[in-house]
Amino acid sequence: MDLKEKFSELKTFAAKLDRKVKIISIVLAVVIIGGAVAAALILNHKEYVPIFSEVSEEEAAEIVGKLQEDGVDYQYKGGGTILVEKSQADSTRANLVYEGYPKSGFTYDIFTQNAGGMATDSEKQTYKLYELQNRIGATISLFNGVKDAKVTIALGEEQKYVLEDTSQTQGGPSASVVVTMKSGAELEQKQAAAIQRLVAKSIPDMQMENVAVFDENGIDLTAGETGQNAGTTEAELSRIVEQKIEQKVINVLLPFYGDGNVKVSANGKINMDKVIRETTTYTTPDKINQNDKTGIISHEQGSTSEGTGSGAAAGVAGTEENADITEYNQQDGAGNENYNSTTYDRDYVINQVKEQTEIDPGVMDDLTVSVSVNGETFGELTGNEIRDLVANATGIAVEESAQKITVVAAPFYEDESDTKTVSAKAKNFLRDSWWILAAAAGALLLILIVFLIIRRKIRKRKAGDELLQGETIPDLSIQENEQDNIDILNMKNGKSRELRENIRDFAETNPEISAQMLRSWLNGGEQDGRN
Repeated sequence: MDLKEKFSELKTFAAKLDRKVKIISIVLAVVIIGGAVAAALILNHKEYVPIFSEVSEEEAAEIVGKLQEDGVDYQYKGGGTILVEKSQADSTRANLVYEGYPKSGFTYDIFTQNAGGMATDSEKQTYKLYELQNRIGATISLFNGVKDAKVTIALGEEQKYVLEDTSQTQGGPSASVVVTMKSGAELEQKQAAAIQRLVAKSIPDMQMENVAVFDENGIDLTAGETGQNAGTTEAELSRIVEQKIEQKVINVLLPFYGDGNVKVSANGKINMDKVIRETTTYTTPDKINQNDKTGIISHEQGSTSEGTGSGAAAGVAGTEENADITEYNQQDGAGNENYNSTTYDRDYVINQVKEQTEIDPGVMDDLTVSVSVNGETFGELTGNEIRDLVANATGIAVEESAQKITVVAAPFYEDESDTKTVSAKAKNFLRDSWWILAAAAGALLLILIVFLIIRRKIRKRKAGDELLQGETIPDLSIQENEQDNIDILNMKNGKSRELRENIRDFAETNPEISAQMLRSWLNGGEQDGRN
């Protein structure tokens, strides 16, 4: 019921509008509906681009299953080509490469002939190489923690002649990738292997071992067949350890200051010498007391001899010179001499502990840490508290923290290029979406025009009503001065109204008599006219 009333009110309101207003309203409605339909078609239109081509059927099934699991819209064409939406192509390709796909085929699109009709084949090949390098670099930049990636590809020379000596020609294609990580991030070994796999699968005849990966510090992170780093130098190992320490410090201070408000730099010294250390410790056995001179006897040997002789030297008991045997001489009254000799040889042993330690290279000999905080002060923490946190996180002794840890609070410098970048993005948005903004502005303008016309009509109608009311008011004011005439007129009007109602009722109840009376009046009028 309410809906019908609303519809009837709307219909009545539309009927009161001027023809010009109706035409403008209809045109505006058509424009709005058409714009909405066009916007819906544009927004719902999905452009698909290939991410992998020439993939085997088995692996294509695995990739499609992975895309379905991740909820990514895709299309599959013959020849092992898998397509996804253009807006998700780079991120999807990066995720699949990180998972180890593809194991076959290529991860680049077929080069379209957009270099112009006058371009040579060599120029087209160069353009194709540039496009491939940029595409691979953009894909690597989507890896977790990667800020930017620069890819350089060197294609091997093709054999142009059948009899050409292949031993003197250059080898196959090779590539190098320089990866710049975000603040506090570290390129993992699995990511380095994924980058090698991505580049190798993007270029025909490219072998994974011919792809070199470096970080922003020039450290070679290329993974070999076993997945381990080859040729790690002292500087490379120091930088790896420093990055881990910096990340630990950032993790400790991040909850207090937020992302981007803390900068950490660690400087460590790594000892790459291989040390073999042997230690022997001697301890005495347990003693009964301090005067105890005994110990553990490992070997003991003794001998005793006695005898009686005459003509022997007489004298008191003593020791012969240069002799290790003690002799006791005793002379009897008859001039005979008795003697005895005792000899003992004892070997005492003590406790002995021998340890041999082998120290591998890569031991941190020294470490210093610098921390800068964005702000005038350290906030809720103090400099000493921050220094203690950093010392515990890095393993520096607290008593050495004042010498090895430096903490500074100061506002960070803001580059004006960031503001320029934002304004440049705004300009690009206006340039790319000008037609959408123009359509929206046109629709708003039409709505405003219709609103002004309708409001003007309403104002005119209200002004006319007020004018009519203003004209009747003076008549009433004049009649107020003639109360008697008003009463008479009211009486006459009341009688005439009553008479008209009676005549109407009589005509409705007696239509034939009324018709006859009208005919007689008309005939009588005609006769009076003839006379």
